[in-house]
Amino acid sequence: MLTNLLEELAREAPSGGDAPEQLWRRGRRAARTQRLGTIAIAAVACVLLIALGTATWQQRPRLEPTADTGTGSYLPSRFHEPSPHLPGTDSVGPIGPLIATFDTPRKGWLGSTDGLAGVSAETGAYAFLDLPHAATAYLAAARLSPDGRHVAYWTTGEVSDPIPALEGGTINGYAVYDTVTGDVVTQRPSTERGIGHGTLVWFDPTRLGVSFGQMQNCCGSSTHRSLIFDLSSSEASATSSDLVGLDQASTNGVGTMIVSGEESFIVAADGTAAPAKIAGIPGRINGSQLLALTPDSKRVAAIFGDSMPAQISVKDVDEDGAGDPVPGDYLGVVSWLDETHVAALRHSRAESGVDLVAVDVRDGSAEVLSAYADTARLAINLLDSPVKSQPAPPRPWSPWVPTITAGTTLVVAALAILVWRRRARA
Repeated sequence: MLTNLLEELAREAPSGGDAPEQLWRRGRRAARTQRLGTIAIAAVACVLLIALGTATWQQRPRLEPTADTGTGSYLPSRFHEPSPHLPGTDSVGPIGPLIATFDTPRKGWLGSTDGLAGVSAETGAYAFLDLPHAATAYLAAARLSPDGRHVAYWTTGEVSDPIPALEGGTINGYAVYDTVTGDVVTQRPSTERGIGHGTLVWFDPTRLGVSFGQMQNCCGSSTHRSLIFDLSSSEASATSSDLVGLDQASTNGVGTMIVSGEESFIVAADGTAAPAKIAGIPGRINGSQLLALTPDSKRVAAIFGDSMPAQISVKDVDEDGAGDPVPGDYLGVVSWLDETHVAALRHSRAESGVDLVAVDVRDGSAEVLSAYADTARLAINLLDSPVKSQPAPPRPWSPWVPTITAGTTLVVAALAILVWRRRARA
């Protein structure tokens, strides 16, 4: 049977073909051509992948050392809008102390969320702050300490009797993040349904004012109570009973704050409060304070009235009226820099945006400190640091860009190899 089949195949075979040794050499040449083409295509794919990896690596943030000029902190001459694809401190490590924070969108593999980016006071590096158990919807309420060392923020988590589908999640406490070490101290006040979104404001670098109420339903909370949390002891104590909230509070960064409203108070870090004479509620924009209180707590600078921009007024806290106006139009006050200069925000005169300026309250002269500072939350005790031109932060790609590009390169390379090997056999 097999013999008959072989004979039939032999009769059907074409005559006059190449000799066996020639067929062998031709087959070897075809195999070498296939291998060379495969190697060439694979080499091109590898080069493209290496180039893609190099470009991605070059976009990483560079935490460059700061030159030693006798100070550890600098005020950047210009702030930059943080990229939504910046890395977080979980990957690059703590970058503190910080000169400023920005609440800004953060994008990842699965979409966008609220984020809080920090700017190093030493290197000018930008990175998102990875804050454990942070209530993401309330990151805009996070507050940087006056010395840039700590960030206070609201936390979210389980409570015994949660309100179903509460917008923004359930707030169950507050925490303080150390921007230098990455350590976190968390406080969980007694609550059944969660605490109402309140106010965080620093008295000084180690004492935090906290104001909140108890959630009653989806849309309201009880009357706010105020506490002072001391980082050195990790204990919270109540403020004066005359003071129920801190939502209109402004700090001098060295132990005292002033609360404006129908009744105004000077509040010391031990919780005691004394009356102050403030004519109405001052105006401001995001990033500024309602009032700039001097370190000795005797004078304030503020913008009074409903229109903005407007003049800054300076007055004693026990003086009636709005005080003496300072020439110039401003959008908000930030803090006192010394006895005669106030840090304030105004529209940029050179380009769009808002500048942080030092205003001499004696004659109204002003010097630009930092450009594009309108959305920054500043470490007010560091604003007298030397001004330095810091490098712009990187603009990393979306993580999908290198992934899709690498995947596409591999698929194209595989198809090219397949087509080449088929053509080489033809």
